[in-house]
Amino acid sequence: MIGLLKTKILALFSVVSIVKGVNVTNAIEVETPSGWVKGYNITTEEGQMTRFVQIPYAQPPVGNLRFKKPLPVRKWEGFQGISDEQATWCSQWYYPAPGTKTPKIDEDCLFLNIYVPGRISTDRNLSVMVWIHGGGFVSGAGSLYNPIKLVSKGDVIVVTINYRLGLLGFFTMNDPLASGNNGLWDMIEALRWIQNNIGAFGGNPKSVTIFGQSAGGGAVSFLALIPQNEGLFQRAICQSGMVYSLAVSNRKSEKRTMDFLLERTRCKGKQDVAKTLECLQELPVENITNAVTFMDMLVPLNLTIEAGGFLPSIDGELIKENIGYTKSFDDELYRFFRSIDFMSGTTDGEGVIMLQSITQEVQNYYNFSISEKVPSSLLCEMAAPGYVASVAGNVPELSQEICDFYNITGDTDAKSNKICEFYGDYAFLVPSNILLSIHANGNSKSETFQFLVTRRSPIALIQTPPSWFKGAIHGDELPLLFNVSSIRPISEDELESMKREEKLSDTLIQYWTNFAKFGNPNGENITEWPSYDMNNKRYIVIDNPIHTSENLKPRATDLLRRITEIGRQRMEPAVSSANILHNVKSPNFLKDIWSFHGNLFQNGFSFIYLLCYILLLLL
Repeated sequence: MIGLLKTKILALFSVVSIVKGVNVTNAIEVETPSGWVKGYNITTEEGQMTRFVQIPYAQPPVGNLRFKKPLPVRKWEGFQGISDEQATWCSQWYYPAPGTKTPKIDEDCLFLNIYVPGRISTDRNLSVMVWIHGGGFVSGAGSLYNPIKLVSKGDVIVVTINYRLGLLGFFTMNDPLASGNNGLWDMIEALRWIQNNIGAFGGNPKSVTIFGQSAGGGAVSFLALIPQNEGLFQRAICQSGMVYSLAVSNRKSEKRTMDFLLERTRCKGKQDVAKTLECLQELPVENITNAVTFMDMLVPLNLTIEAGGFLPSIDGELIKENIGYTKSFDDELYRFFRSIDFMSGTTDGEGVIMLQSITQEVQNYYNFSISEKVPSSLLCEMAAPGYVASVAGNVPELSQEICDFYNITGDTDAKSNKICEFYGDYAFLVPSNILLSIHANGNSKSETFQFLVTRRSPIALIQTPPSWFKGAIHGDELPLLFNVSSIRPISEDELESMKREEKLSDTLIQYWTNFAKFGNPNGENITEWPSYDMNNKRYIVIDNPIHTSENLKPRATDLLRRITEIGRQRMEPAVSSANILHNVKSPNFLKDIWSFHGNLFQNGFSFIYLLCYILLLLL
């Protein structure tokens, strides 16, 4: 026995691995308060760790637990944990990427995966980092992200989690019997399990950092803004994902989704909510996941997107109002948030993922090619009015302000990049700036840090951007933190290119894990990362070399924040959709859009706002 841990090393053996260069040896058994779990030592060129895959943290959300809050897992008999690196995925829309292994997908999916550096001992008191995956709240899985670099180089425990997705995770009937936000409740239950059990793996339950990218980053910000979560984590990192006004659904779109679901499952017309819910709970899970699709979110003729039932909603318990509309920094809503250490950032080219949603058919119709340029008409006649209508209603003078600000004269490439900035600013950068300011303002109790990624990754996890595009794209920092070979196959050339990024990768891992350990990313032999304060708003630029700057995009932040404030006053509670598209003559382009973005959903890198905005561009 090592320390107080009941750990047994079974007979030494080797398992033939599907992944080249991975050696799986030594089965490890650990006793936790929930029961015995089995893990395996993993050794690769990137490091060594012990992984425990597919550990249940809640009771299976099936049968009469479908559309209900998760219940704590019962203590089990025997062992939990599998030797495979991929746990079961939650039920979802799935679009296989070429060269990837088809996962097991099931409604019984509330599992987490634990990755421990070196030996297992309860006296190590290691800091814990809990990863929340992206995927637009409709796709993805925790085990897609291999954290061996973070674990072995950063000397932290990493836990990745599954949570219910799509309708199974966010459908609401606006009734206490089915109030929604079950995906968020799943995350909270996973954090509770970690508090009760991570000590058995040598983890410190009083040093927990939640972090996530894209929808995962958005989820992190939601969790940080729920005061009831106090004590479940001490730090938070948002990577290219942040709560804002359009990330919370509205009653109209929620009812629309419910009507679709009930009509197509023949559960409509029951005498009350209880009978309706019982009908839905008795259906095969495929009847639920296939009943409402992305195409159904499009309102006929004007192509409004109505994403209710697929996004977090106002349930009166976790979310009591549209928290995307910000308040004064000293509001009670932010008390817990301002008590934890907070880091947030984006890439400098987030918006290109939206521009790439424009199909060739639509480009032909409007006489431009995305590979060559982005026309001003896209911004001034379509995107700006659509954004303003979504946030603040029909206010033409505000649309004109956006057009004047982002529509520059001169070089075609520069104009295209500036228009691209608009999409990244309103959906990612400005919401991040706003929450950073709320956290830092007059706050001496916790630390605040900001980053901007400008270094393009050799491994592109989404479609390669146009030649005119300058900057880093959505998800470019992820290959520096994780082994991403489960997300898509990585070529030998890409692997060689990543080796040249090893120093940058090591620095980011040191920053992220130091923050998890100490609430401050700084350490020996790395560029000093200044804290973010209201005087200078300093941040680091993640490039080669890493350097510092200050006051990121103040004019854009002021403009878009003012529009959001007008929206809060005019439209409370906010809507999550708007009349942003009209007069599209082509009958086939929507199928093309869904085909392209299905791959993004499968890869886990579509973002929290995609459901609200994927068609913002396609006028």
